[in-house]
Amino acid sequence: MTGNDPVRRTTDFIAGLAFRAIIISALIYAVLIGISMAYRFGHGLLYDHAMEEEPGHDVTITITKGEDVDTIAEDLIKLGLIDDNVRGYKLKSKLYEASYEPGTYTLNTSMTAGTIIATLTEEGKKNQELEEKNLIDADAPTTEAATAETDENGITVIGGNMSDG
Repeated sequence: MTGNDPVRRTTDFIAGLAFRAIIISALIYAVLIGISMAYRFGHGLLYDHAMEEEPGHDVTITITKGEDVDTIAEDLIKLGLIDDNVRGYKLKSKLYEASYEPGTYTLNTSMTAGTIIATLTEEGKKNQELEEKNLIDADAPTTEAATAETDENGITVIGGNMSDG
């Protein structure tokens, strides 16, 4: 059998054609998977939707000191507040310039991811300011006043003491 044998050339041609078809099919499959992943990521990032219709239900989340955005996103996913897209939530947090402070927050499943980020950021800032002014106890499980005193007129002073003015 020589290289000029018509049967050998035909089988080589068919084998080469089959190999090319397999490679092209694999490339098309990889491109379609990539497009699908890019669509899901972009959709999760740009389409701001709630997990449930109004009125939804309230869910409590606790953010601890030093907790990163990935962990917060995973907690939000477990609680049914956002889609299963940690990277998208992380990027959206950067776009919204989110700042997460430790505390316990009540959110609703009818809130969008953008609303959740805004709520956590704003409530966190408020809690931080109240803590700095000694109006709430940072170590308390709730946002009750750190100290409260009642003067002789029945007026309750929250935070500090009566002599603070």
